Amino acid sequence: MKKRIAIFFSLAALAAAFTACEKKKGPEVPLPGKNRTVIEYMVADNNLYSYAEGDINEMEAAWSEGYDGRLVVFLYPPAAASGYASGGTDYDERPRLLLISRDDDQTTISSRVLKTYDRESDPTDPAVMGRVVEDAMKLAPAESYALVFWSHGSGWLPKGAGQPLKSALPPADDPLWAGSKLAGMASSGGAAVSDEGTTAYSFGQSGSHGNNEMEIDELARALPAGTVFDFILFDACHMASIELAWELKDHTDYLIASAAETLADGFPYARMMEAMFAPRTDAEAIGREFYEYYDARSGAYRSATVGVVRSDKLPSLAGAVKALCDAGLPAAGISYAGQQYGRRSVKFHDTFYDLEDFVVRTWGEDDPLVASFRAALAGAVVYAAATPVLFNELRVNTHCGVSCYLPRNSTPVSLEAYRSRFGWSAASGMGTLVP
Repeated sequence: MKKRIAIFFSLAALAAAFTACEKKKGPEVPLPGKNRTVIEYMVADNNLYSYAEGDINEMEAAWSEGYDGRLVVFLYPPAAASGYASGGTDYDERPRLLLISRDDDQTTISSRVLKTYDRESDPTDPAVMGRVVEDAMKLAPAESYALVFWSHGSGWLPKGAGQPLKSALPPADDPLWAGSKLAGMASSGGAAVSDEGTTAYSFGQSGSHGNNEMEIDELARALPAGTVFDFILFDACHMASIELAWELKDHTDYLIASAAETLADGFPYARMMEAMFAPRTDAEAIGREFYEYYDARSGAYRSATVGVVRSDKLPSLAGAVKALCDAGLPAAGISYAGQQYGRRSVKFHDTFYDLEDFVVRTWGEDDPLVASFRAALAGAVVYAAATPVLFNELRVNTHCGVSCYLPRNSTPVSLEAYRSRFGWSAASGMGTLVP
């Protein structure tokens, strides 16, 4: 699947690593302030690196100096000796902070380097992520900020969940993909996903650091205290989960993400750029551009789900779900028969359920508490859209914009993490649904 993420702090140990590349440089001088700085954190030390290059080139080609803002990208590329590196003798393996500028050359990343980092720093270490975000805010100051997290992703799932998660790639022999960035990464066996599987990640995958990953509660704690971002966008798989939205609700006005897998091509930055830098935050427009881009495609490439969540409405939504849970389950118990966003072929079935479909199937259309839930959901999820089928495999019969975990004793690792680490479990009462 495409993408996942991680973030955080620890100062003394990192000080030497972060300054090692800068000893001969002069003092860092912040740029003049702007309305909004968008910070993109790209953990590309993995099989997605060619897509990272493509996305940065797309950003450069779409950039306009007319935007009252800046786009700063932290790129953590693969090591030169890895099988994912590209570019021959010109390849630059330095982790670096880029200030995106206009450039129509789609083969070269030409944006200015604001800062470089030591490769020993793990991009899935919360301390590293926290430092990078703070560096970007310092070097490209603005009245407000937004974040984009780019990598592999598997929602709220904890480390050790043990489920293989693969990049969403096209069949190698499918002519539909000819000319796409995806075509170059199709597996030689012609499968609809790559043949390189690993254990599940919450966010990010760093090949230089043992395929490390970052968990969502860690990511939330890594973000600068007191900063509320205009939006946080996950260009990664399965990140529109209600558990993740709850963990980040105090850090962002809006969350933009997909409940299902995202194609390796990811979000269409050229189409979204204007909305990303609109004077007033227009998170719905960003989500709409993503959906309409993929909905206009055909075949397996017409695959997308997106949800835009308004953080300040999440407590009301949690309260509505808790009212249902406190009232007790009906005799039939939890319905596990509803809409899911995890494909069987990548073994993520029974992991990501549609929140609304779960509630309606479990308590029924006629329960007045379900009506209250739906009103709260409409306030919290301000935009939701999905194509009818995902990857020619998974039919989307209903889609509310966010997924949820359904507690079950048959998955004790996930259940324990759900109850002990994620605030949604207690706030919604869903952690009490099974003994």
